[in-house]
Amino acid sequence: MQKFYTATSHNVIRLFQKENIGFPITKKVMLDKVGKSKVQVDFDKSITLEEYCKDIKIDKFENKCQFFNALLGSNFKL
Repeated sequence: MQKFYTATSHNVIRLFQKENIGFPITKKVMLDKVGKSKVQVDFDKSITLEEYCKDIKIDKFENKCQFFNALLGSNFKL
């Protein structure tokens, strides 16, 4: 049975809470504040938020929902 790591979004939310990230926010401002912070993205893998967000195509997020939709879409691989 294949196991899937499903806590990445939770880890990002915890990082945002810890660093008091609010919305609306631009991608640049967000990454300037927390881009170097590590986020666990798999059972044995952590990367910087900057690396995790590198393929997001939009530059401003009006709310968390818009950010996570862009993040999931940019990291979805078939």
